[in-house]
Amino acid sequence: MARNDPFILLIEADLAVRHPLSEYLRTCGYKVLEAGTTDEALIILKSADRGFEIDVLLCDVNSPGSIDGFGLSRWVREHQPGLRVILAGSIERMTEQAGDLCEKGLILEKPYHYQTLLDRIKREKARHDNIRSRN
Repeated sequence: MARNDPFILLIEADLAVRHPLSEYLRTCGYKVLEAGTTDEALIILKSADRGFEIDVLLCDVNSPGSIDGFGLSRWVREHQPGLRVILAGSIERMTEQAGDLCEKGLILEKPYHYQTLLDRIKREKARHDNIRSRN
């Protein structure tokens, strides 16, 4: 895989949501890595020898695992601050727990509207590229 191929890490427990969303993003030109839990996502994120850089992380706020989507977003902020995060979930859950994450990350309401999601991914990928080019 080429270094400049845009990569998305999608964390979604529901296979009926994850699979069609991944396929849609692939048809839009993205390489998509899939995780069903935040623990699986952390394994991928901590893998130093993966040979590519993840540009955008898209995570359900209610993802199962040792931490939820908000916890994963906090981990990313601390350990991989250049990685752009988009959180998705119900409005009730997001407003209850978003706190300071809302100021720094994007929140996307489910169910997904694919074009809206694609537009946000493109913006976050551009921001990630700008951060990477400055370093």
